[in-house]
Amino acid sequence: MFARLCRRFGRVDVDREESRVKQMKPKEACRQTSSLNKVQANEEEERLNRELELSTMERNELTDCLLYVTGGSMNKSPYFRPNPFYENLKIKEKEVMSLLHNLDTKNIEHREKFQELKKEINFYRNLHSQLLMDQACMKKKLVTLKQESKELQRYLFELNRKDEDEQEKTSNLHTQQNVVGTSS
Repeated sequence: MFARLCRRFGRVDVDREESRVKQMKPKEACRQTSSLNKVQANEEEERLNRELELSTMERNELTDCLLYVTGGSMNKSPYFRPNPFYENLKIKEKEVMSLLHNLDTKNIEHREKFQELKKEINFYRNLHSQLLMDQACMKKKLVTLKQESKELQRYLFELNRKDEDEQEKTSNLHTQQNVVGTSS
């Protein structure tokens, strides 16, 4: 394990370079050291970047394994630290789902009301057409009744005229009889 860590941190290569620096002369060593320090710093930075990439890949692989082992829920893991953004997202999801559920129930209620109103509209349309048909029938009956009434009035008028004519004849006869009876 120690060898693995040494390889990881590249200590084996650093020790060799340090031993070479110690063997050089002091003046050359100073110049060599400053340029060597820059080179070493760049190499160290590159090495650390590679290690960081490797560590990140290893962490991701281990996270995937952990997700597989825990059944997809990181909450079961003892090392799990909840992400506040994820928690906020979960809260917002619950709010949105609740709102969606409320909208669904309201939509169902409105559909039922709409169906009831459609039935009511159809009922009133049928009632209106029935009333219009009844009104048309009543108008026809009224027209026929008016015609019958006019005919009856004419008949009564004629009867009345005949009756008046007869009454005139009768009164004329009475007057003639009275005149004849007084003259004899």
